[in-house]
Amino acid sequence: MLRLTQKYLILDELGRVENPSAQKKGKVALFKLSKHPGNPIIAPRPTCGWEVNGTFNPGAILHDGTVHLLYRGVDENLISRLGYARITDGSQVVDRGTNPVLEPSTEWEELGCEDPRITRLEGQFLITYTAYSKRGPRIALASSKDFTQFEKHGLVGPDRHDKDCVIFPERIDGKIAMLHRLESRVQIAYFDDLDALVDSGKYWEEYLTNFKAHEIMRGVSDWEQSKIGIGPTPLKTPRGWLVIYHGVSAEKVYRAGAVLLDLKDPRKILARTREPILEPETTFERRGIVPNVVFPDGAVVEGERLSVYYGGADRVCCVASAPVEEFLNELENSAKRNS
Repeated sequence: MLRLTQKYLILDELGRVENPSAQKKGKVALFKLSKHPGNPIIAPRPTCGWEVNGTFNPGAILHDGTVHLLYRGVDENLISRLGYARITDGSQVVDRGTNPVLEPSTEWEELGCEDPRITRLEGQFLITYTAYSKRGPRIALASSKDFTQFEKHGLVGPDRHDKDCVIFPERIDGKIAMLHRLESRVQIAYFDDLDALVDSGKYWEEYLTNFKAHEIMRGVSDWEQSKIGIGPTPLKTPRGWLVIYHGVSAEKVYRAGAVLLDLKDPRKILARTREPILEPETTFERRGIVPNVVFPDGAVVEGERLSVYYGGADRVCCVASAPVEEFLNELENSAKRNS
């Protein structure tokens, strides 16, 4: 099992250095995810034109003992499509399609299908992704029962810049719950059922009249002061919903943090990291289409291990891990230390 590390990440052949956060005023990061020595686990293939420029930001889900990934592939024109891969042992790619499974087909995604998140709910896999067009980013939804056939359901968010959307893997108080980002702040929305989510135009019109009332998170630390966004689908634990998120600093460096939300009322934050648990340190996290980026989109718990799948510099897919109980302990302890 990959272990939790604190001050140093020692894999010099991958270009890692001493944790930059620990160098500021003698500060030592409380806890961090341990990056896999085999990173990157997925990289662009020059023979596949649809992903020749980048393969990154993978959504992930554990189902029947296998981790299924949907990742973002970028072609030479920087148009994004979604590809599929299957993972065993946390990092070993055993199946990877040569063709995209979701690609632009409508005006609202003419510039790309980006950054998927995967939720299993009521017998099917729900895939939220960013539909990008000349009007900017919007939330879109697709579904699948087997990762071979996919059905698009169109836009399911408000008609304004919105992204970083995830759906909880079970109903909360009888409703389907969604986290998303408006104006650099994480918000929550509830729907009676999937039909209400797919046909939600009137809901969003009312929602936007007082959308600040739905806010649950905003940036609070220097490393996330520019904006934050939810990453992977929330993971249910006995202590609360474990949510990994990304934060962007004023210098446009993307890092990751964690938050624990109340199981019955996810608007309540039980614990939150003050220092990043993951940040750009390797060459392939610092150099790419967008430099200095770690962007988590997928997370699973296999046995006692938490694995977080993330994109490096909008170029490659990577994974980092920690013992889940130790991770939760440190998350809760950090909240006590900062209370």
